[in-house]
Amino acid sequence: MAKVLLDMLGAIIGSVGKVSYYMRYSDNIARRKGAGGKSSNSPAAVEQRMKFGMLIQLATILQTIITQGFPQRKRGLSAANAFVSINKDICSVESNVLTVDYEQLLCANGQLLTPEVTVTYSTENQKFSFEQTAPEEESNSNADDKVYAVLLESNQGLCRLKNLRQRGESGSTSIALPQRWEKEHVHVYVFATSADGKKASKSMYLTVEEGV
Repeated sequence: MAKVLLDMLGAIIGSVGKVSYYMRYSDNIARRKGAGGKSSNSPAAVEQRMKFGMLIQLATILQTIITQGFPQRKRGLSAANAFVSINKDICSVESNVLTVDYEQLLCANGQLLTPEVTVTYSTENQKFSFEQTAPEEESNSNADDKVYAVLLESNQGLCRLKNLRQRGESGSTSIALPQRWEKEHVHVYVFATSADGKKASKSMYLTVEEGV
């Protein structure tokens, strides 16, 4: 039995292979399943372990992002668990090959409206250019909301979080493609949080257009 370091991963509940995760009081505990019992090797069980393992891996990669992206959640539920729960259907397995539907992935969730942002990529400059449009006043939308861009490099398991500008502002923000990142494996998302960080919008997957 071992404690999971919450500042590294956040609380996790469930099983991966022969390790079970659960909460006891305020501690997140990892326990190896008893030697006498055997994990099922049925195709369905193997697929479920593969999917859950990938979701935990993504939660670890996106730790900083989902901490901000899931402020509204049930008491006692960690941001990592909220992320795993809402993304439980983004993984599929066929012929023992696991595929992640990154367009359906949510790295933030809440009642605020998603921000109005588009993105292009310049091969010559190796930069992403985010164009933000200030919306008209609506409910669940405030001019001082913070707008964030997320870059996820799925091949190497890397990510970046960039604060673009306030929702009530219009303008462009450039982000250089980090060194050693492979552009073809980069997935881009945007979301907003309230100024105090207590509310968030759902994240939105952005299709990257080729720019000049």
